[in-house]
Order: sequence, then structure tokens, then C-alpha cells
Amino acid sequence: MEAAFAELPLALFTTLAPMGAGAFIALALAFFTTKFTDEQLKKIDQMTLIPLVVVLVGFAASFFHLASPMHAVGVFAGISSSPLSNEILVGSLFVVLAVVYVIVALAGKLQGGARKGFAAVVALAAIVFACFTGMAYMMETIASWNSPLVIVQMLGFALVGGLPLGTLVLGLAGSLTDALKGSFKMAALVVVVVGALLAVAGFCAQVMGVNDMVNPLVSGADLVAAAMTYLVAAVICLLAAAVANIVALMGKSPVALAGVGTVLAVVGIFLARLVFYAVQLSVGLSF
Repeated sequence: MEAAFAELPLALFTTLAPMGAGAFIALALAFFTTKFTDEQLKKIDQMTLIPLVVVLVGFAASFFHLASPMHAVGVFAGISSSPLSNEILVGSLFVVLAVVYVIVALAGKLQGGARKGFAAVVALAAIVFACFTGMAYMMETIASWNSPLVIVQMLGFALVGGLPLGTLVLGLAGSLTDALKGSFKMAALVVVVVGALLAVAGFCAQVMGVNDMVNPLVSGADLVAAAMTYLVAAVICLLAAAVANIVALMGKSPVALAGVGTVLAVVGIFLARLVFYAVQLSVGLSF
């Protein structure tokens, strides 16, 4: 697990940024399924600062992975040819959209169809960002990461982590009760269940696939065995986060359980990301 802890900045980035982005998906669902009052919308917009801050903290953490923050500009030089550069570009576009959305919303300029349209664009950008975050790790030189399952799990993390955070935003704004009276409940339930399945299945399948890999320096089975405790803990937390969110959506202490689900999701995703980095196995020396 030493290799994993050496990647803490990236582990934090890939935990917080997609999860914060996923919260905007939950909010878009709410706007399309519930008619809120102007006062409710005002409070929701104020609470939307929470997922935005989560995203920004995630991006800030990624800078600590660079030897010098000034090197960040150089990342854009590889756009179209480098998966990492593409991820940063898509992530930056999402951040710009999210920031503009929050600013315009707080200014009271989003009404009716304009709000739904803008929220839908931000939600779509969040999905694309999560997928590109997974694609950034698909490289031929690292066999243990070079799998579409990495994209699957990252999208799952965004959904299973973003839904409780978005639900918490609605709860703190005093609007969750009204949202749960309509079709938001069913839509959110579907999304959080799908997110949990994608996250757990994609994560476990990708890590277990490392078992059959080996190079002259290390066995993939040894890497997986060393990370097994973290893997089990990650899966338990992710499933518990989904359950907490589901119970919250059923109206049982919704705000408190949405908060619990959010915390569990952060822990579960972070542990999963540590395991991901711990099972890194290069293909250069494999046989």
C-alpha cells in the first residue's frame, strides 16, 4: 500500500471532484421532477455552494501531485493526444460551467426552462468529466489500469457519491420533503442503485483482474492480497452509503441519513482509490 499513499493528492482529487460533480446530477433530477417555490430555489442555490466547494477542493488537491504548480499549464499541451490532458480539459470545462451556473443562480437569473436547461448541461458535463477521469488511467504501459472497468467505476463513484450529497443539499435547503413527494424519489433511487452497482462491480472486477498479472518484480496476486482489507472496507462503505441514501429517499430521517451517506461515500471512494493505486502493475516488465 506504500505506492497508494504516495498518490494521496490524486486519490483525493479522484474522490472529491467526481463526487461533487455527481451532486449536480442529483440537483438536475430535482429541478426536472419537482416544482420548487422561489424561496426554496434561493436556498437550494445557496446550498449548491457545498458541492461546488467539494469539486474545487478536489482540483486543489491534484496540484500537490505536481513538482511545481507552474507545471499545470503544460498539461494542456497534450490535448487530444494525452488522456490526462483531455481529463484536465474536460474537468476544467465542467468547473467553469458549474461556477457560472452557481453565480447566475445566486444572482437570481435562472428561471423556469433556463434553470432546467443549464442544470442539464452541467449534469451532462459532470457525467462526461467522470468518464474522462477514468479514461485518463487507461494506458498501455500499466496493465492493471488499462481497462474500461476504470471508466465504469469512476462513473459509479460520481453517482453513488453525488446522489447523497445532492440529497443533502436539498435537505439543508428545506426542500427535500417536497422533492420526495414527486417523481424525484424514484429517479434518484434508480440512479443511486445504478451508481452503486457500477462502482462496486467495476471496482471489484478491475482489481480482481490484477490477480492474473505478474512481472519479474511483483505478482499481481500479492498486490491484491496486500490491499484486500482496504478493498473490503471500501465495498462495505460504498454499499452502506447507497443504503443510507435509499433510506433517506424513503423519507426516514432524510437529512441526517443523506449526511451519513455522503460521509460513507467519501470514505468508500477514497479507500477504493487507494486500492486502485496500490495494485498498479506495469506491463513493461510483464511476461
